[in-house]
Formats: sequence, C-alpha cells, structure tokens
Amino acid sequence: MVPLREFRQYRRREVLHQYRSWRYVKENRSYFLYLIFDSGTCVYVGETSNIFWRVIKHKDKCSEGAVIYLQEYPDKEDVLKLEKHYIRMLKPKFNNRYCQINQLELFQL
Repeated sequence: MVPLREFRQYRRREVLHQYRSWRYVKENRSYFLYLIFDSGTCVYVGETSNIFWRVIKHKDKCSEGAVIYLQEYPDKEDVLKLEKHYIRMLKPKFNNRYCQINQLELFQL
C-alpha cells in the first residue's frame, strides 16, 4: 500500500484553491484517494473524481486546521481497493463502511 509520506498534503483552503478549476468538470478520468486528519487522527477516508466538490461537501468533517492527504490515480478500481484498505487500517470515526467485523463486502480485494 502507499505510505502516507507519498501523498500530497493540503489544508482545506489549499485544496479548494488548487482545484478550483474543477468546479465545472463533469466527466473526469482521474480519481482521488483522500484521508482527512484532524489533530493527528484520521477522521475520514474517501475517494472521488472531483476533489473540489468533495471537500466542499465535507465541511463538517474537515475543519480549517485539518490536513488532507491526497493522491491521484488513473484507475477507479485501484482507488476503491486503497480506500477499503485505509478504512480498515485507520478506522476513521466518520467512516462506517468496512470497519465492522463480518460486514457484507461490497467488492472483493
């Protein structure tokens, strides 16, 4: 799996500034895996094809002081596998998918 040190790190405001041009992109062929850390603890792991709008929607999970670890991938299946891995590994408080023992699997690893 990809170590966190290989992810780009941003604050919420930096993501919104850096990816502002993506506001109007409807069909994107890049996929992002993102991990939101607040006070050094992972609070959410997710994937999206439009990181600008996802960060807008996650205002309640992503305070101004939070750090967002972000990595871009060309393949959605790879991102989904990594998302599942990091949720199981970090058990973020705002994720409930893949954290439960004996939980129904949505896809195979």
